[in-house]
Amino acid sequence: MYREKYAQRRAIQLFAQGKDRTEILNMLAEEGASSDQLETLADKYQNMHLLLTREDAKRQLKVAGMLKTIGAVFLICGVLLTLLSQFYFADGSYLVYYSLIGFGIGLLIKGSLDKKAATQQLT
Repeated sequence: MYREKYAQRRAIQLFAQGKDRTEILNMLAEEGASSDQLETLADKYQNMHLLLTREDAKRQLKVAGMLKTIGAVFLICGVLLTLLSQFYFADGSYLVYYSLIGFGIGLLIKGSLDKKAATQQLT
């Protein structure tokens, strides 16, 4: 008896782990797939794996863009608040908003690294 859903999920996992095609074909044969179906099923599951990988990379690109935007907002707010505090205090002292500036820079860096990783996955 061929367990299609299990075999599909297992084949996609094996492709994600970088296993070679013969291991996937053997797994499909052990699960009860007929010998004339093995190649077409392996192709189908490999295409599914590639599609899932591409969709995940696209989602990661969107999240990276969002992180960069939020990071830029925090960084700009931190710098603006620091500049405003210079004008507010008459005695020449001012507040530096290190946490906002640091958080913004951190998000900008994380967004840039995530974007680079997602772009590499898409190519």
